Amino acid sequence: MSDSLRLNIGAGVTFIPGFVNIDIASCADVQIDIGKDQLPFDDNSVDLVFSHHTLEHVPEYLFALGEIYRVLKHGGHLLLGVPYVTLTEYNLVNPYHKNHFNEYSFDFFDPERLKGSAAEENSITLKKVFHRFHYMDEFRSVSEPKRTWYRRHLFNVVREIDFGLVAIKDHKKALSWTKADEAKMLENFDLCLRSRKLY
Repeated sequence: MSDSLRLNIGAGVTFIPGFVNIDIASCADVQIDIGKDQLPFDDNSVDLVFSHHTLEHVPEYLFALGEIYRVLKHGGHLLLGVPYVTLTEYNLVNPYHKNHFNEYSFDFFDPERLKGSAAEENSITLKKVFHRFHYMDEFRSVSEPKRTWYRRHLFNVVREIDFGLVAIKDHKKALSWTKADEAKMLENFDLCLRSRKLY
């Protein structure tokens, strides 16, 4: 993976060694507004994009996601962490949060799920390999059936949600993954998170 091109989008005041760190902030390796500016990389050139608590801030979310998709290779990984939609304290009332996410958000880019259901026109095709909930403290020890019920019916049950997504560029080249692949993606997500350093 040392020769692979990996992006950290929305780096803020942090960077990940070995990644191209991208943000609107001047300390970033590449300073752009992901909601307005094209990523300065060729189509199908990027192996991995990591983005943590960024896409909720981008008014032109579909433009940003389209740029991420454009530069990812077929089978490239998109690892995202975002606030969960029903978190009221820091998400729904935050004037800087323009988009909200739950476990179904990326089904709208999967042709086997909800892509096309809103008669939209875009080329973005992503398959979700995993999502992972970060429950609030009081719900962590509750059984899974109860947590699911609480999550679906109450606010402030889940703090944030992580996603592992795969870019589908060539529909003739099928992609499949196992539980081991899913576990590796989760491990890579956590490694990216732990590897962030302050400038």
